[in-house]
Amino acid sequence: MARMDAAADTANTKVLLHPTTSRTVMHSSNQVATAVVDFQGRLGIERGRQSLEARRWVDAATEVRDKVFETGTAGVDAARRVGNETFDRARSVTDRLSSGIAERALRRCGDDEEG
Repeated sequence: MARMDAAADTANTKVLLHPTTSRTVMHSSNQVATAVVDFQGRLGIERGRQSLEARRWVDAATEVRDKVFETGTAGVDAARRVGNETFDRARSVTDRLSSGIAERALRRCGDDEEG
């Protein structure tokens, strides 16, 4: 029973890739489980089991879409942070470079006046 339940869970996780096969596995699993529970009941072994429900393709697709949006939003935020840091570094380098050029120009002007 545990192996059938594991197969059914696997089928539910792969419903996007194999929608018809997933539904077939769930249906077969429920039929076999019902027969096993019925057989155990006739033997006097009481074991209750709830029927498993097949996951709908639309529900799986919606869940994947939501995860993509969450991941995408996090990626956009990270890209924005990196972009801002890069822009700040570039501005700092530009400021240092322009200051260096201005100082050299002033020194040259001072050297020309002395000569």
